[in-house]
Amino acid sequence: MVAPRRYHAPNDCVNCKLRQNGDFCQLPDPLMSAFNGMGHITIYPSNAVLLTEGQIPRGVYIVCSGRVKLSVQARDGKTIILKIAGDRDVLGLSALVSSRPSPMTVTTIGFCQIKFVEQDNFMRLLETDNRTALACATMLAREVTGTFGDVHDLLLARSSTEKLARLLLSWVARETHNRDLRVESEFTHEEIAQMIGSSRETVTRLLSEMKRKELIRIEGSMLVIPNRIALQAIA
Repeated sequence: MVAPRRYHAPNDCVNCKLRQNGDFCQLPDPLMSAFNGMGHITIYPSNAVLLTEGQIPRGVYIVCSGRVKLSVQARDGKTIILKIAGDRDVLGLSALVSSRPSPMTVTTIGFCQIKFVEQDNFMRLLETDNRTALACATMLAREVTGTFGDVHDLLLARSSTEKLARLLLSWVARETHNRDLRVESEFTHEEIAQMIGSSRETVTRLLSEMKRKELIRIEGSMLVIPNRIALQAIA
């Protein structure tokens, strides 16, 4: 298999235009200078594997921009997508801190800018700065809480229809209004099936039924939810 091409970007966290509030972007100046000298920044294309399930990570991957999918391989060989991670997420943190293999595979979705920090440098940073250690503890707590919520939702959903409805609603969860909610439809039916633990054929059938019942509609590359409340009724 041909390895994906990677493009190295300037390793300059101090003057990075992607910096936002929170986590590693807002480290105090002396610490940011030290962090800036660690690791390297790389731009990855789509479908690049950053972490592989069962392997010990060499360090942590911080998503500066873009999105990645976190997946596991079931015993029957099926791929299950656990989560879509995005900006500022730190990948491989729990495995690195616990010195255990990565419990999941991490693959890029589209182009992503990733900051990689080697294990020794990252652990030294945690040991010498309480604020960084606290930030990592907060990230791990969010990871546990989010995983619990995902499992809770999965157990509550009794059918593939409910699981699919919950997934679509999660994509527009930050929208404040209830009508004509729009989200870019960029996942294949196979990937959606992997997110809800179903088959591609089932997802294709359920999406067709939802369109027929006017619960969703497709406008070009956009998926539109005309009425959030109506979709919530079956979720």
